[in-house]
Amino acid sequence: MVYYVRQGRMPRTRHTYESRNKLLREELFGEESFDGSYSLLYHRNEPTRIKSIREARKDEPKFETLKLHKMIDTDIQKRQGNFINGRKPLFGNETLHILILKPSSRTSDLFRHGIRDQLFFVHRGDGKFKTIMGELPFGEGDYIYVPKGTIYNLEHSEDAEFLLIESRDNISVPQRYLNRYGQIKEGVPYYSRDFRHPVLRRGREVKKNCEVYVDFDDRYVVETRDDSPFDLEGWDGYHFPFAINIRDIMPIVGKVHQPPPVHETFSSKSFMVGTFLPRKYDFHERAIPISYYHSNVDTDEFLYYASGNFMSRKGIREGSITIHVRGMIHGPQPGTVEKSLGKEETDETGIMVESYERLGISEEGKRLENKNYMKTWYE
Repeated sequence: MVYYVRQGRMPRTRHTYESRNKLLREELFGEESFDGSYSLLYHRNEPTRIKSIREARKDEPKFETLKLHKMIDTDIQKRQGNFINGRKPLFGNETLHILILKPSSRTSDLFRHGIRDQLFFVHRGDGKFKTIMGELPFGEGDYIYVPKGTIYNLEHSEDAEFLLIESRDNISVPQRYLNRYGQIKEGVPYYSRDFRHPVLRRGREVKKNCEVYVDFDDRYVVETRDDSPFDLEGWDGYHFPFAINIRDIMPIVGKVHQPPPVHETFSSKSFMVGTFLPRKYDFHERAIPISYYHSNVDTDEFLYYASGNFMSRKGIREGSITIHVRGMIHGPQPGTVEKSLGKEETDETGIMVESYERLGISEEGKRLENKNYMKTWYE
């Protein structure tokens, strides 16, 4: 992340101690070996203390390469499992997984992804994101960024629904949004104060005997611990989970229709995440406010429809997903351009993922597919 946070108690100088009788165990938590962003975590106990370890089965996601535009309806997907085993992969490739999570139960088990950054979008519900670095309350419309290696539990309401992105590559604020000092620039959709980080509270209740499920895509490694990893006395640095609500993001508008990169929220080497939000439409006197026809020559375009009225698409409802593949033209459906003329604003909310590598569809995605979608540009 692009700003410094300090929580709790720690030595005045890193890699040192203040009292032999109350030694804190320092852990460097970061990415890209020792070259990326990092934080220093100060444990009361050894963070490596694991009583026993076992492997648990996990079905590795398999994806069939997409050749045609697709539409699926996630609202027909039933609730299943908890926040760990209830994740349903829909689209993806080796680097990027896009999943839906509709948990039917809660668990006190802890989770850590061993190889992927995670980005949650909270479609419905609320709760607390309980991490080793503190607690982060969340609600509808929040993005929650989770760096790979973060140990956490997701305490959620019964109606909670999430869109989930998992990436081998780091997910971050777009580089073009930052000045040469690493500060968020003027003229971009959000500012540093819009982000919320976990708050570490002393005396928080921790479970002594616990299991941590570590996800390695094809299996879980389950650590049994007699001392909770939630034992930090303090931490500081630039690398931590955070949240930002879409209501705090300011969409950029123009005199004529603006292209999708204007709506970029997060970026990675292999994809970008954009957020379409309620906004005023273009103010040219003869502007066509709806999106123009275009071919995704180098990207596959995923769009999750969260709320509102989506002017360019017919038959869309909350929880619908469209995916438009590279090399094939797409755009407004018949009659929607004409209906858009004179419109002054939109109330739509949508989450877009532009993947620079080809995406595939899972068996679960096929099960939810609307088979008639390709015909909607003709009928």
